[in-house]
Amino acid sequence: MLFLVTTFAFVQTCVVLYVLPLRNTQTRNYPYIKALLLLIIIHLGIKLFLLGVLKNGYLFSRLTSFTTFSYGPLLYFQYRQLVGRSLNWKIQLLHLIPFLAAFGLYTFCVITQLPIQKPVVFESMFAWYANGVLVSLIGYSSYMIWLLRRPAAVPKDDQRFLLQISGLLIAVVLSGMIIKEVSGTLGYDYDPHFMAYIMLGLVSYRCLRFFFIQSAATPAGQPDDAVSQDVTENQVNKDGITYEKSGLSTQQVDALFDTMEQFMQRDKPYLEPELSLDELAARLKSTRQHVSQVLNQKARKNFYAYVNEYRVYEMIQLMKQRPDGRILELAFQAGFQSKTTLNSYFKKVTGFNPTEYQQALSGNTALARLNNNVTLAKG
Repeated sequence: MLFLVTTFAFVQTCVVLYVLPLRNTQTRNYPYIKALLLLIIIHLGIKLFLLGVLKNGYLFSRLTSFTTFSYGPLLYFQYRQLVGRSLNWKIQLLHLIPFLAAFGLYTFCVITQLPIQKPVVFESMFAWYANGVLVSLIGYSSYMIWLLRRPAAVPKDDQRFLLQISGLLIAVVLSGMIIKEVSGTLGYDYDPHFMAYIMLGLVSYRCLRFFFIQSAATPAGQPDDAVSQDVTENQVNKDGITYEKSGLSTQQVDALFDTMEQFMQRDKPYLEPELSLDELAARLKSTRQHVSQVLNQKARKNFYAYVNEYRVYEMIQLMKQRPDGRILELAFQAGFQSKTTLNSYFKKVTGFNPTEYQQALSGNTALARLNNNVTLAKG
């Protein structure tokens, strides 16, 4: 049964990494999660080799995988990237020192056949090693949960995803510890790896489900760019016929628009990638029809154009604050869900694509043209 569970988790994780490159419509990049999945494959692959090929249950249960030391740091690196504060490689290397040390010790034990030649030394050494794994997984995962307690730290879908992965990594440790204690107390010979590897299988399953949702061709609640362009004069006039029976007077339209502008500038709801017309209307204590009417008549834009232009202005401010920042990271911070949407609206507002704008900021060239094209009235 343990062999089957390990095999299932291994194959499932391989499938996840195989499928991801095929989902070429994916809107975001998660390199550290992909690295974590790759190391889970190495982890489970080594265990399968020990159990299925060498048929050595002793090494399977005692030779703790070195890859486990990387799971917590990689999850933390992914969080830092999503909030736009990626760590430089030197800091990342410091976080990975336990992983590198564990890899060296693991390799040494295999080459010198320490488990066979000096089993007492091996047992003593790997008792400390195993405790280090517990501290690493629980420490990093608990810290991640603490960081993610703030709803605005990362987009809601990323927040849920990272919280679930952190919880599953803690469950990997706790399930093994509980099973070991219970089986020891009751006198059963039950391998604690059984539940731990089920949890690792759930990690890969959750990643697969998350990436398939992220790679949907059209982000939730947002139409294709071609559909979400500004309404034309003709469309606005047609809408005016529809809005005749809406019950809003000219004064009420003006008042609602002023309230909306103040709310957008003060609370910045556009930073939430999932913001919808219905949700904006609810926060303004209005209706979907009234908000749509006000946007068409006062801003002469539909909802998506209105919100994404605010995101462009936010993006410009972020680029000025961090001229060397990665464009995609800054875009996610500004509330964009895809690079396509970013490029479309950024070009529409500024006359430049994001890369050109960033180069102009860094090189201090063509800034006069930029300032003529971009009015930061909403900044």
